[in-house]
Amino acid sequence: MYRTNIPSCDAGSLKGNMVVSMKPIKGVDVAKEVLLTNEYPHAHGAPICVGCPQSIGIQDLNNPDWGDAVEIKKDEIPVFHACGVTPQNVLIESKVKFAITHAPGHMFVTDRLSDEKVF
Repeated sequence: MYRTNIPSCDAGSLKGNMVVSMKPIKGVDVAKEVLLTNEYPHAHGAPICVGCPQSIGIQDLNNPDWGDAVEIKKDEIPVFHACGVTPQNVLIESKVKFAITHAPGHMFVTDRLSDEKVF
């Protein structure tokens, strides 16, 4: 996962940049991947960026801020999606002294549907 130069929406004193995950996708499959993931905006949704990591502030794909680097084969293109680690990055950038959150790769699981109203 990578920190980007894309600012998230501020919430009071909380502010920081978006974190993205990267998936290598075969060039011939990128359009399908975009169409499919666009149908799930309550999950990670459509890509934030396709190719050109420098355009979102990522200088080195071999040096992620969280997790391990992923090999990109010759017929693949890096595709970047918004990531649930963004709140942790916001907490870090906002210099919050104490917070309870999840660890990357360990997400909250519930029986609620993504489009179900909570209140």
